Amino acid sequence: MAGSDPQKQILSLIRNLASEKSQGERRLLGLKKQIEELEFEFDSTNADLEDAKRNKELVEQELKGYEVQLAMTEASVQTLETRISSIQGQISTTGTDLEALKKKESSQPCV
Repeated sequence: MAGSDPQKQILSLIRNLASEKSQGERRLLGLKKQIEELEFEFDSTNADLEDAKRNKELVEQELKGYEVQLAMTEASVQTLETRISSIQGQISTTGTDLEALKKKESSQPCV
């Protein structure tokens, strides 16, 4: 019986080693799968980031275009306001001249 105890211990050690090896292999496979999933997620997120960067560039270019358009519109408004002011001045001057002519005509006797 004493001889069988070391055999049982060796067999038990072999079984434990095989079990640990199997668990280690399963854990290794699980970690490899997790790495693959993380790589896929990384690639997907990286692609999303690149899309976001392209969209940001497009929006910034569009914004610059709107800013140029706004500046041109503001310049046009300023030009039109100056023109309106000039026309109002001419209208006022013409009105004053017209009133002066009316007074002059009314003060002259009819022939």
